[in-house]
Amino acid sequence: MKISADQITVRNGAKVIAEVTAALRSGDSVVDFSGVKHIDSTAIAVLLAAKRVLKTDKTLQVKHAPAQLESLIAAYGVQSLFS
Repeated sequence: MKISADQITVRNGAKVIAEVTAALRSGDSVVDFSGVKHIDSTAIAVLLAAKRVLKTDKTLQVKHAPAQLESLIAAYGVQSLFS
C-alpha cells in the first residue's frame, strides 16, 4: 500500500499507522513510501506497527524508503529489527 501522506511526523503518525495496519490486515504486505517527502522518527513507529501486524506470517516489504529512514534506523540502533 502506498502511504497517502507526504510527510510522516508525530503530528500524523497515528493516522499513518492506522492506514498502514488496516491495509496489512487486509492482506497487503508492502509499505510504499514513494509519495513521502519528509519523515521523522515516527516512520520507525509505522514500520514497527506494520511488523507487529504481519508477525511471522508474511515478510514486510518496504519500497521507495526515504534515505532518512536508514539513518534513523541506525541512529536508534534498531537495524536488527529490519534486516
